[in-house]
Amino acid sequence: MKCGLALLFFSIFVSGCMTKKSSNLATNGRVSPTYQGPAEAAFCSTTYSYGDPVTITGSARYIRRNVWGNASVGGLGTASLSGLHPATAHPIRGAEIRVTDSSGNVVQCADSGTGSFSLQLPRGNTTYTVSVNSRANNTLLYASVLNQPEKNQFYSLTANVTTNGSVNIGMLTAAADGDALGAAFNILDQLYNANAYLRSQVSNCSSFTGCKSVTASMTTLNKTSSPTSGRIPKVTAYWTNGYNPNNYFGGTGGLSFYLPDYSRLFILGGQNGDLNSSDTDHFDDSVIIHEYGHFLEDIIGISDSPGGQHTGTKPIDPRLAWSEGWGNFFQAAVRGDNHYIDTIGNDDGETDMAFYVDLETVLSAAGYDYPTQTGEGNFREFSVSRMLWDVIDTNPDNGGFGGANETISNAFNEIWAAFSSTTQGFPYSLYAFRNIGLLHLIQRDYNATDWSDARAANRHDGDTSEYGQYLTTTSCGAAPYPGGYYFSISPASYSGDDGSFAKSDLLNNNDFFHFKAPVSGSKTITLEYKDVDGNAQEADLDLYIYKEDYTYGASASWAGVSRKNPVSPLVVESEPVTFNMTAGANYLLNVFVYTGSGIGTPAYYNLKYEGQTLCRATIVP
Repeated sequence: MKCGLALLFFSIFVSGCMTKKSSNLATNGRVSPTYQGPAEAAFCSTTYSYGDPVTITGSARYIRRNVWGNASVGGLGTASLSGLHPATAHPIRGAEIRVTDSSGNVVQCADSGTGSFSLQLPRGNTTYTVSVNSRANNTLLYASVLNQPEKNQFYSLTANVTTNGSVNIGMLTAAADGDALGAAFNILDQLYNANAYLRSQVSNCSSFTGCKSVTASMTTLNKTSSPTSGRIPKVTAYWTNGYNPNNYFGGTGGLSFYLPDYSRLFILGGQNGDLNSSDTDHFDDSVIIHEYGHFLEDIIGISDSPGGQHTGTKPIDPRLAWSEGWGNFFQAAVRGDNHYIDTIGNDDGETDMAFYVDLETVLSAAGYDYPTQTGEGNFREFSVSRMLWDVIDTNPDNGGFGGANETISNAFNEIWAAFSSTTQGFPYSLYAFRNIGLLHLIQRDYNATDWSDARAANRHDGDTSEYGQYLTTTSCGAAPYPGGYYFSISPASYSGDDGSFAKSDLLNNNDFFHFKAPVSGSKTITLEYKDVDGNAQEADLDLYIYKEDYTYGASASWAGVSRKNPVSPLVVESEPVTFNMTAGANYLLNVFVYTGSGIGTPAYYNLKYEGQTLCRATIVP
């Protein structure tokens, strides 16, 4: 894991990675998001038979608030919320039903089905409690919505019934206000929707080798188990009315996040007890499903995301851009809506819109996640989201970039195949530094639908040439540049670039390569470069070698580095890095243009391992 035990996938526009903080920062009896706490009560799973039964029927629903469809959008997609729909009722689907006697003994178990239920109890003048609970363990969904790790208690809608005869207990309703119990059931329902979408799209993806089919089988599916199909493993969502999960870390901004390796979502329930005027996410389906997308990435696919800031306004680490772009896309796919929406408050207090991002139409280059050149889309999370959306939607109009006009539709199974296959997809053990370029290569390797128009329309490179290009010492072929050089770099001025990593142009002033160590021991990788025209304005290239789980620019992530100043444009500059490598380990070679004293002119360069020239290979063999 990155960032110790607490790499977090947060909702967009906030920090995506946070180290574990001391537990004394938590409030209201909270300890840590990783805290195990008491065991969750066992699922109610036994159907009891009675000799002289009565039938109890009823229905269950939750109330939620919805966002208006029309919002004034500008800049990053922030908008003034024009209003809220009146609260609407939705059936509670697939939830556990538990019936207990006055001593708490379980006398019947059932399921809420599509919102209506029927169960049998023993006849007699006895009063029982019927509880519809915020969790599910059936062929459709395996999930719990609990209050906090320190207690692990589910939420319940309850009614008492006396079994003198068959009874219809009517409609049980979880409210949107007050205790806001409807919020817990809305979270559960969004997990239901996500699972239903996956079953509708990839219940059979066997045409792609190793693709994980999602079915209604009771066999649990994950990336390490032997089944090739089945239901999605269990996820736990933690939510408390009025509670901000950022309190775990001493933060004050509203926060929802996913906790890798724990299969836990934390959903923002408000701040300091306020859910009417503060930011909440329990009715923001985009946020809930986005975080569930990270859960899928963790348990079905695999993530190399380092976390970090992702504001949607500039290129970012492609691993992070892929991870957040996938979450943004997945929520849109499940909801069938090309927007990412996050609201603040509700109509009982103050209302506002945190953001409203269109994944179909690019509205403005000013302040928007807008790639201006080919390859830049691989470094931008919303360009990733838009490209993925383009290959599933039925709208041939890309809406903004011009050029290629994609006509692809209904290709989620191809995304999922690249996402889930353990033999050809992201979980394949030989891959590293996973990003959208790798997904493009995998999808092309399937000989599936031609995505070239969607890639061009969103300014993507359809491979890893701009990030994570695999290098080998074999089959180099003829050098493409004069003097026997295999690579070139053309530095570019970049707004605010001061030579630091934080301001560096990731596309133009950095090249990134994947090197898998063939042996263990002290070995040398050398960068050799020379300017193209010898005009004494030579770019200053440096070589940084990162460990696999690296954070860009962080010295703790370096396996080795060379930062020599160039001597003369008329000589070949040499930047050797000697370090102890581990056989089979993955390293990222970063050719970095130092721009603190000017960007310099284009340069040719080679990378060598122990004197042998390294050259491009399409994908890890």
